[in-house]
Order: sequence, then C-alpha cells, then structure tokens
Amino acid sequence: MKHTLWLVLLLTLGATLSGCKSEYSGDVGGASNGGNGTLIGNYNPEGQRQYERQCASCHGVDGNGTPIGSSLVACATCSTLSVLADEISRTMPIGKVGSCSGSCATDTAEYILYAFNGYNLAAATTTLEGVANNELTVTLRSAALQLAGRLPTDSEIAMVENNGESGLSLALNQLMNEENFYQWLMEAFNEQLLTDKYLTSNQFEGGVNLLDPDDYPNRKWYNDAYPADEQSSIRGCVRTLTNDAVAREPLELVRYAAKNGLPHTLYMNADYMMVNWYSQQVYEATLVDSGTPFKQLAEPVCDANGVKVYYDPNDFRPAQVKKNLEYEIGGLYHAGVLTSPMFLNRYPTTATNRNRHRSRIVFDYFLDTDILKIEGDRPGDGIGTGTANPTLLDPACYACHQVMDPVSSAFQHFTDRGQFIVTGSTSPNRWDSSDIEPAGLAGKTIPLSGSSGYFRKMLQWLGTEIANDPRFIRATMRTLYTGIIGQEPLESPGENGSDADKVAYNSQRAVINTIGQAMAADGWNIKTGVKGIIMSPYYRAKAVDAGKLASNKHIGASQFLSPEQMQRKLQATLGFGWDEFRNENNRIMYGGMDSDSITERIREPSGLTIAIQQRMATEMACRGTALDFTRTATERKLFRYVEPTTTPLNSDGTVNAQAVSMIKHNLQHLHWVLLGEQLDINSSELQASYDLFYQVWAQGQELLANYRDYEPRPGTSLEWECRARWYRAADGRTNGDMPEELRLERDENYSIRAWMAVITYLLSDYRFAYE
Repeated sequence: MKHTLWLVLLLTLGATLSGCKSEYSGDVGGASNGGNGTLIGNYNPEGQRQYERQCASCHGVDGNGTPIGSSLVACATCSTLSVLADEISRTMPIGKVGSCSGSCATDTAEYILYAFNGYNLAAATTTLEGVANNELTVTLRSAALQLAGRLPTDSEIAMVENNGESGLSLALNQLMNEENFYQWLMEAFNEQLLTDKYLTSNQFEGGVNLLDPDDYPNRKWYNDAYPADEQSSIRGCVRTLTNDAVAREPLELVRYAAKNGLPHTLYMNADYMMVNWYSQQVYEATLVDSGTPFKQLAEPVCDANGVKVYYDPNDFRPAQVKKNLEYEIGGLYHAGVLTSPMFLNRYPTTATNRNRHRSRIVFDYFLDTDILKIEGDRPGDGIGTGTANPTLLDPACYACHQVMDPVSSAFQHFTDRGQFIVTGSTSPNRWDSSDIEPAGLAGKTIPLSGSSGYFRKMLQWLGTEIANDPRFIRATMRTLYTGIIGQEPLESPGENGSDADKVAYNSQRAVINTIGQAMAADGWNIKTGVKGIIMSPYYRAKAVDAGKLASNKHIGASQFLSPEQMQRKLQATLGFGWDEFRNENNRIMYGGMDSDSITERIREPSGLTIAIQQRMATEMACRGTALDFTRTATERKLFRYVEPTTTPLNSDGTVNAQAVSMIKHNLQHLHWVLLGEQLDINSSELQASYDLFYQVWAQGQELLANYRDYEPRPGTSLEWECRARWYRAADGRTNGDMPEELRLERDENYSIRAWMAVITYLLSDYRFAYE
C-alpha cells in the first residue's frame, strides 16, 4: 500500500511538472504546503523578533538560507507547527541549542510557516513558467542512456507514448532495476566520497594495504593461496578482484540498499559492511545470512595457470567482523560508511587535528552543512588569541568548535589509519576529553554509561542520529541532483541577492525538498529521489523564456559526458566502446577523474577533449559501420532500413525514389539514436545529413570510375581497420575472427564509406558528447 501511495504521488508530481507552465506545486499531501496550498498559520510578531535575533544570521532575513543555514522555503520539517517547534527546541539555533524552546520555539515556528511557507512557497510554485519541457520520449531516451547505459526499447517508447507520465514512471522503474543503474549510482556517490582512489587501476593493492596486518593477517590471502612463481597470473587476477572489493565496500552499501528496496539510511547506520567472496577472505568476516553461498558464474572470472575461479565479483553480501582484532576482543562494530576503513583512510586525522577533518566531511557530505562558514573569527595562523584552550574558551573559536567537536569526539576510537582501538588510560589510543566537547550531535550528547550506553559504539549512535536528521535528506538530494543534472543545487543568494536569483533558488529548493520528503516517506527509497529529479523540469527542460525566468542558467540537465558515460553511450548506440578509453590517461584527458590526484570531472570541454572526440568519432565510424551491416536488419543498431546496395541513383543515373526514402528514413533513425533528435523527413537538418551522404557517395563513384587517375589508386577494399572481419568486445577490443562468410571487407558501391562519413559527422556533433 505504501509503495502504491508514493507511486501515485510521483505520477501526480510528474503530471504537474508537465503542464504548460511547468508548475510544481510542492504539495506532498500536506507535508510541505499546509495540505491545501493556502497560507500557513498566522503572523506572529514575537516569532519574527525571535527569528531575527536567533535564526536570521544562519537562515537569512528572508528565509532563503546562507552557506551555513538551509533555506526555510519548503524545508523538510516545515510540515506542522508542532513538528517544526520540536525541531527548533531540540536542534536550534546551531551553536546554542536549547536557547529557544517552549513558547520561543512555538512562536518562531509559527512565524517561519507563515512568512516562508505561505506566500513565498506559493510564488515558488509558479516560477518555472517559461520553461518548455522535452517530449516524454526524449526524456526517456536521456534517462535510459544515463541511468542504464542503453537506449529505450520499442516497448518502453510505446509505453510512454500511450500512457504519458505514468508510462514514463513505469519505464523509469524498469531502468532502475538494471545492474547498470546501480553502477551509475555508485559512480554518483563516488564523485563525492572519492574512495575509488584505492582501486587497482589507481594504486597497486591500494585498498588492502590500508588494513592493519595485525587486525587482518589474511588481508593478502591470495599470496598464500597461489604462492608459486608459475601462479603469478592467477594470483594477479584474484589480487585485483580482492583489492577492488575492499576499495568499493562503502559504495557497495549504497548499491545493496537500492537493489534490495532497503532504506538509504543504511549508508549511515548499517550494522554490517559489504563483502564479496574475495574480500570476505580478507576480513575473515561472518556473513549476516550464512545460509546462502556466494554466487558462482558459469564462466570463470579468473582462468590462468591451470586454475579457474568462478565466484561472482559483483555478489556482495552483508557481513560483520566478529573475529578478535589486535586490541579488541570480539571484533569491530559497524555504522555504515562511518566505520568503513576506506572512508576513514580517505579522510584521515592527526594527533592535533583530533578527527576534526572527519567531522567537517560528515557535516558537508551527510548533513549538507559547511561548518567553515559558521560565523566567528579565525586567526590566519590557526592559533587562538592566547587562551589556554581556545576551542573551548575563546568565543571566536567556540562558535564553530561547539558544533564540530562533538562529532570529532565520536570518532575517537578510530586511529589515523582507521584502526579500531577503544580509547582509555591504558590504551595505545589516547584521548584527552578535558579539552574537547563530548561526543554528540546537534546539542545531544551520546550516553556513554549504563546498559544503554554507547561508549564503544559512538559512531552507531551518530549514524542513527544523522539518518534521522532532516539535513540528511537534503544532503542525499544534493548528491543525487549533482549526479543527474551535472551541477550542484543553487547556493542561497542571501539577503543581498537579486529578486530573480531568490526566485530561482526558492523554486529549486521547493522542488528538491519536496522530492526529498517523498523519498524519505517512501521508506527512504533512493529510487524515488532519482525518479523525482528525472521527472522535474530541471531535468526535462529544453528551452527557457528569459523574459519570464530571468535567472535560468541552472535549468536543464544536459552535461558533458564523463569517459565512463561516453563508453556506455557508445556501447548502447554502436554496440561496443572505444578501446582507447581502457587507458586511464586517455580517460583523464577526456575529462575523467581518478578520485586521487584528479577529484573532479571536467564539466566543460577543452580543445584537447574536442580533439579526442574528433578522433574517437573517426575511429568508431570506421570500425562500426561495416560491422553493423554484418548483422541482420532487426539486430542492427545503426542501419535498420538500408543495405550496402541501397544507393540514391539507379544504374542508368536516374533517381531511385524508393532508395532515397529508405536512406532518409535511416537518417531519421541515426539522428534519434545518436543525438536524440526526432526530425521531420523534410527538415533542413535531415537534408544536410542526406547531402553529406550523397556528396561522399557521388565522389566515390567518380573515384571508382576513374581510379587510374589517382595515386594511390582508390578501390573497393575497405581500409584494414574499417573492415568487418573481427567481433568486438564491449570495451572495443577485437574479440576473435568472424567466419569468412560473415565478413564485410569490400565496398563495391561506396555506400559503406558514405555512411562512415555520416556517422563521423554525427559522432563529432557536440550533442553526442552531451546528454
């Protein structure tokens, strides 16, 4: 029933977004807009005074937020007076929790609901007027390529054409059940987490080397399993799979929750880690469900030196480390990503930093809060003003540290290398609690003693608190929005921002917050968040009327594809990828990242990336054109409506009208498959593509007819690399010889080379590099 309810919600949401004004009501059954869309509550002058005195410095005088305080327009807790008042009493104001409770909290909440969730929210629902959305089938194609690395099927297109928004919703459900979607989801979270730094492609044994050998003496188990010199190949294969499983453990938790319909809050509070068969050996971990063995594949994953290994490297299971560690009997407790060795090493600490780096990352990544922007004075040298303990006693320092340090203290049992050693007077992991705030979050202190105490399990308490914090909704939506749209959500324009910027920010915040609330209400189903963004005008926009929406640079989801996304697009459209993308240097030059020295993707192409695209277009057209013709017409990706013998003119030089129609029909297909364009048969753009085909073909006829006039002499044989004589693997490498009877190595009519020119032309288009 719950899932049906939220499906109805999203279908209603999608229908609203597709209206002629691209309006988005923000109404999710009363959770954000008072239930009936009218102004919320009454004006409370005492609430305004309290707001201006205690809240405005963070949230802005007009509620638009600041870098340290979120917008209060359609905020996650702006549902009812009691809910918001309780949130203020328990967690606000930041840095002075508890100073506004009782009537102060109630008055302030009533003012916030009236001032920022009545008129302002109503205005925000109409500010997308002037945005024209793409057709639903175009949205489906973009989503299919981005989320699933494939083109939509004919049945999915028909589903959308026949059923509109509900058909798109159902098609998105199908896309989000495919393995490529889960791989995309991990990529999106890695752009923030950056733990792929430890993959074998970036560092030799980068993940396993981070694990303490005394805690995990079996961390390099493959050396013992395959010790002989003549077993180096099988050892190397298994080593790579093992290391990469260790490196991807925190991201696999995101995948596991999404794939199994579990709440995304497990990212913060799962009492287990993720292992596959290879990494289970490393940790000697105990599977949570020990009754189901790891999956083995029909074909070996590693096959060398007379040894075959069949265990599926993508089969990750929840597991717990219960074995005794060097300093801890009974193993390690788990708290989602917070206790992941990869996370703890990616964001290390020092004896003087005292986990404050980790705390800053927690606030940024998981609570969408930049604690460096909290008001306060920071000496240029980072040292206090002569106070013995400035982080506790200097007011200029304490404003920030009273927020940051409780989370820092929660990490005290994990060393700079992420080793679990409980602190104590006789412990090798010393912790002086006299000069730092006690462990906690948002004014709460972790209970440490008694039967319900969390002394050994501080991060479990912290993970649960974060998962229940409304800011975690906002942080998750920020990650998803950035991954899907290709740009971060707008920052608050502040009280000095222009009216146009405030309208843009409020509109976007209302939409994102409402989608986030729907996601949380739907059992924290992260797919609900993804679908909401895809169906919003921020993803579907194709044109903006600047006269109606002055601030509009954030509208639209077209983004420069990463090397990984481009490779999947090539596989979807041509049937195989570009083998040059197997080289990491080429991927980085094309704008990719290695999560180590290069931690951000290039969002705007440079001259170098454009040159790489041109080379890629030429090589892929060469390799893919003849190869596609070797398939049956129904199996082809590019040339479904023509054959190599389909030429514009008859042998007597007269126009072959039927052939011309077939060629133009195929050009329509190519423009759709490669560029997502639905062109009319008489459009000027389609005619330009036809003219290119015709000119190359006609020139070819002249070359073949007068071959003796040229040196080297043109002929009917295709260039060696362009011949269809090899199968191609998904990554673009040759994958065995084709039977001679299937090969296509000659181009008697010069039509194959004419189609190569068209494919090169379309693959060189900037629109192919964007999606």
